Amino acid sequence: MLLDIKAVTFSFTKPYLYTFVSGIKGPMYCDNRRLISYPNKRRTVVDEVVKIAKRLDFDIVGGVSTAGIPWAALIAERLNKPMIYIRPEAKGYGKKRQIEGDMKKGDRILVIEDLVSTGRSAISAITAVRRNGGKVSDCVFIFTYDLDIAKKNFEKTKCKMHPLLIFSDLIEAAVSRNYVSEEEKKELLKWHKNPKKYWISL
Repeated sequence: MLLDIKAVTFSFTKPYLYTFVSGIKGPMYCDNRRLISYPNKRRTVVDEVVKIAKRLDFDIVGGVSTAGIPWAALIAERLNKPMIYIRPEAKGYGKKRQIEGDMKKGDRILVIEDLVSTGRSAISAITAVRRNGGKVSDCVFIFTYDLDIAKKNFEKTKCKMHPLLIFSDLIEAAVSRNYVSEEEKKELLKWHKNPKKYWISL
């Protein structure tokens, strides 16, 4: 679906690489946000997340601001669950909240994120929930670049990762549908093995 709507773009002209929110640079970019504009595809994503969610124990659906918010809203509605969302940091005005919505101490939160590279945004949200008395053991997200640093970060945070789609499967689909060549696939895998070293070597 991501390929169909051109949400995944590639750039193999060095050094014109994409920069992620995490600061990592790469030869591809996955823009999951575009999925919300396509009702059928949006519904499919929600269906898949709900399948995962039904196997987990939680009281509230929590969306990571901003891209995780629409998905959290759709999933909470489908499951008839309460919802909150978590900002990167507390507001500097009003009640100065970082978490919007009602959450009591001890509530179990299922965190929803759209994409993970290093996991920094999701883990920041998880930390905020825990700091405010909530419990988090699971995080569901649409796509992950499946980098070692993200796996280590989630392990350290003691939160399980539940991606719908991982980097290697997306690349295989892109090759099979002629979005990228076998040579370009090799370049992508080279980047994936060590993103920092890849950038320095250019």
